Amino acid sequence: MSERLTAGLRVIVLNIPCLPNLDLSANRRRSRHFMQQAEDTKAERLNAGLLLAQARRNINPAYDAGPRTLATPVALAWTLCWPKGTRARDADGCADLCKPWIDAMKDLGWLPNDSPRYVRQVSYESIASSPKGPSMQLVIYGLRPWDE
Repeated sequence: MSERLTAGLRVIVLNIPCLPNLDLSANRRRSRHFMQQAEDTKAERLNAGLLLAQARRNINPAYDAGPRTLATPVALAWTLCWPKGTRARDADGCADLCKPWIDAMKDLGWLPNDSPRYVRQVSYESIASSPKGPSMQLVIYGLRPWDE
């Protein structure tokens, strides 16, 4: 976990010790009532907010005292590490699973919105049978110099 400047641009690396709720995948969505899907998405968004805030506190203890909004635009790079015996998802599946996490970044005040004006690029990497077990890494790249 780190927060650093690279070529004048800030890079934040957050390690999250779990995977998103697999019931939110596009393949499972069609088999469930839309209200159950909405409740699951809401719960995942709340859980994501707690875990993202904790991951940021782990790298910056002053997180609660300072401004939380990230200078935008940003690029987000997600790496999902799947434990042995769990089928790794493709990029489309990862996008569905990570959407509540991006929404949680809005809820935390890190982003004003998740429109292309603020989030220019989102990429997903899925690692099967990872020795890291079920975990995710989110790398947030500032696409312009951030104010200190």
